Amino acid sequence: MTIQIDDQGWGMPVGGVGIIVVRKETDDIHYDIVPIELFDLTNFKKKTYMDSARGIVERGFIKLKVTKEEEIEICSGCIHDKTAKWLKDEGYNFKVMKIDGSAQLKGEMLFIEYLRSLGVPNPPAIVEETMDEYKAQFFYIMDWVRKDPDERKPLCKTGWKYFIKFFNNKNNNSKRSHP
Repeated sequence: MTIQIDDQGWGMPVGGVGIIVVRKETDDIHYDIVPIELFDLTNFKKKTYMDSARGIVERGFIKLKVTKEEEIEICSGCIHDKTAKWLKDEGYNFKVMKIDGSAQLKGEMLFIEYLRSLGVPNPPAIVEETMDEYKAQFFYIMDWVRKDPDERKPLCKTGWKYFIKFFNNKNNNSKRSHP
């Protein structure tokens, strides 16, 4: 049997990051979200999101009763650095690689549902994993944030340099326009 570990939403400006653990042959899944709070400035600098991602994978392994005899395929994204260390320390046979197929598609579908639960109307899906799809999704979400930045700021990855600048400029611009 083969276990795949993937993430969704790392490059998404809104929301946390989805982590999916899938047994390829049976489509059994465990899915959870690394909370958005771990992407605020303080937590983002400390990279606490990596501990959360590892914890989600550990719970997934328990739920799916993953054995050390199974092959593990894990996405190469940096959010998985502590998970990969945990896999190595625990003696799992794993390889770091690009994840595609059912794990990627199911993860993206679940992440779109999560974005809808945050109030994002009709977020574009990632299907082919092309740069155009990622750009379209990113700019669609940013347009949504710009429509009500004060209300939507708690949903943003405010630890990103992009958002530090975005919200500082927004505050500076609003101070200048309201003497």
